[in-house]
Amino acid sequence: MAFFARADRRLLAAFAALSLAAVATGVLTMVLTGIPAVRWIPNIAAWLVGGVAAIAIVRTTPRPRIWFAIACAGVLLLAATLAAPGQMDVHRWIAIGPVQVNIAALVLPAVVVALAKLGSAHRAPPILATVLIAILALQPDASQAIALALACLAWLLPARTPSGWAAIGSIGGLAGLSLMQPDPLLPVAEVEQIIGLAGSIHVALSAVALTALIGLPVLVRRSRPGGAAAMSLAIYMAAIIVAPMFGWFPVPLVGAGMSFVLGLWLGAALLAATLNGSETR
Repeated sequence: MAFFARADRRLLAAFAALSLAAVATGVLTMVLTGIPAVRWIPNIAAWLVGGVAAIAIVRTTPRPRIWFAIACAGVLLLAATLAAPGQMDVHRWIAIGPVQVNIAALVLPAVVVALAKLGSAHRAPPILATVLIAILALQPDASQAIALALACLAWLLPARTPSGWAAIGSIGGLAGLSLMQPDPLLPVAEVEQIIGLAGSIHVALSAVALTALIGLPVLVRRSRPGGAAAMSLAIYMAAIIVAPMFGWFPVPLVGAGMSFVLGLWLGAALLAATLNGSETR
């Protein structure tokens, strides 16, 4: 019980419950519709690995250098996708053995927190955000580009500086450009259409999945009212959750794929690490 006494650990406990509900409904849907186990086992494995990593992360106290390193690492990893083999000229993944990792889904939750912690007062975040969204436009990945652009508003708008307004203009333009890039990939039932599959089994299954997903950004936002990092991550989560309503975009946590599961765990853990009272931003 003592482990969950602090605010950071309460956030992780609540995130664990909601994310597990989302992952479990997706796995159950795939099992009941005959999707091969190789498609849903990574979701379970990623949830377990992410939980262990989160417990380790929340015991740390990240410093500004760490936030900067996380943001830079995100840029480098995302840029590496452009050099990796693509699918029909779409470059979103890097192969790690037999596993295709969606790099944006894996790194952006952590990067969103890192950029918000650095804030607009630091010269690097607006530049890094612009570069990240430019890469996402080139991949192309419209849902991630829009989600990141909206998340950045949480720390760019309050600053009201000329450089901040310039950054808003550049990231907004690049995010808009991502929407105009052709995406020839066809939807995969267990990835982009998983909510419909769940509803075809029983409406309650899709209701549980949607309730868990909707609860995640609300939980994150309420973890630190007024905090730029909490607001930024909540906006990012809300955007990727809503995106499948407007196109063939992956459904995070519920759909097949380990990247969103592990990535959101990392983002939540880094946010939780800022709730221990040792930082003021």
